[in-house]
Amino acid sequence: MYKSKGLRIVGYVLKTICLVLIFGTIGILLWRIFSSGDPASMNRVQVNDELRAAYDEHGEDLTMYWLELDETTSVVNKNYGYFSVTRALFIEEAEQVQVTFRYNNSTIKHLKEDYGLSEMPSRDEELYDVSLVVAYDLTPDDTSDNLKSEEGSVELVRYYPTSSESDKKNVYNYRKLVFDGVNMNASPNRVLAVYVDIYYNKDINYDKDSYGTLCVYDYITEEKYGRKDFEFSAEDIKALKAYTPKIKE
Repeated sequence: MYKSKGLRIVGYVLKTICLVLIFGTIGILLWRIFSSGDPASMNRVQVNDELRAAYDEHGEDLTMYWLELDETTSVVNKNYGYFSVTRALFIEEAEQVQVTFRYNNSTIKHLKEDYGLSEMPSRDEELYDVSLVVAYDLTPDDTSDNLKSEEGSVELVRYYPTSSESDKKNVYNYRKLVFDGVNMNASPNRVLAVYVDIYYNKDINYDKDSYGTLCVYDYITEEKYGRKDFEFSAEDIKALKAYTPKIKE
């Protein structure tokens, strides 16, 4: 009798443990699903003078798109998984690119190790210099050298952000960066590729290899798979109409 009662108790305990594990796993999965995705501030289009002027001229007929590319950086087989760009939005008539840059808290740990820092940097610090590098084709009549970096075949032009906004969500850190003056329809020197370069803010040297690099556009992917069209949300349109252009001196 006692043996039978003891077995029933053990059975109840094992059953309870199994149920806790099952529902705990389901809860974690549901939390990850509902908490995934960029924060709302990073999904909104950032409005400035250039975008407002383009909107005033073209309305919602602006040419806006992004490409589906591998979102994780890898530099010479290192730094894989350090950084990502969840979306690089190209707005042609405004000659503008809006980049949503993201990195995990674990990336900061790697930064400490890679640079031999004595203390762990705070996630609230602006740790990284982020710029845009556009590869222009200098020999449009010769496509055989499009993938080469030989002098005279490709020109690399670096662009710097005109504005930046930061946010955090769970273990991720975000920056929304706006780059102006990027002509994606340069003629005759077409755009071959667009890269996001990342440097540690205390080790910026554009003559050295970057700490991380990510391709956010290349003409082969566009020709093969096409663009992903983008449309303003109701909130974007509201912000555009409410924006007051700055008075230039």
